[in-house]
Amino acid sequence: MATEGRGKEMNEIKTHFTTREGLYRLLPHSEYSRPNRVPFNSQGSNPVRVSFVNLNDQTGNGNRLCFNVGRELYIYIYKGVRKAADLSKPIDKRIYKGTQPTCHDFNHLTATAESVSLLVGFSAGQVQLIDPIKKETSKLFNEERLIDKSRVTCVKWVPGSESLFLVAHSSGNMYSYNVEHTYGTTAPHYQLLTQGESFAVHNCKSKSTRDLKWTVGEGALNEFAFSPDGKFLACVSQDGFLRVFNFDSAELHDQL
Repeated sequence: MATEGRGKEMNEIKTHFTTREGLYRLLPHSEYSRPNRVPFNSQGSNPVRVSFVNLNDQTGNGNRLCFNVGRELYIYIYKGVRKAADLSKPIDKRIYKGTQPTCHDFNHLTATAESVSLLVGFSAGQVQLIDPIKKETSKLFNEERLIDKSRVTCVKWVPGSESLFLVAHSSGNMYSYNVEHTYGTTAPHYQLLTQGESFAVHNCKSKSTRDLKWTVGEGALNEFAFSPDGKFLACVSQDGFLRVFNFDSAELHDQL
């Protein structure tokens, strides 16, 4: 039995071994085929975010994957964890100068095999709407940084909507946008709509827009998420609180 055990060990394919020069390790396909690594920078480096969308494609290639690395944004066909993607062949790749993508979100409602709407937030405060399949579609929000100059921390489409989306910033503010509206070259003027403990909601009424500004907690607004039915909005702030709002009435539902 001992001899048989040693024979199995000798015939086993090793995935790593150590030599005088160092440690050698067998890399999976997804590791060595990925895009060039970006050097880590602890000073203001952005986290890598991942977004998915299912296009209901009959070929089985309906899933799309988006992630950001440094100043680069990649979109790929995603076939699941059991099939390695060829990361050397993205559907779309974008390299930005002067700013970095920080977050992104697909519109699941409007996504098709021919077109998909993708929102991308940036470190300088802007938000871009792109179509990585058609590629010619592009629109920039907060272009002159008149609405907010701080880093975008989270961006999401409003569930069930083809045009409405929310954007959170490190300033602690969150804004609603409509892709069909035209935003001017002057700073918007907001009026108080409602307020409560540690939050305030302002309304911006103009000829072309009717958008809201949320100020939630103290410090950066790090993340937010909608309930599946879109009725509730949960926000997490730097002050450590989770606040849940009724999205339509802008009233605080609970605070943890």
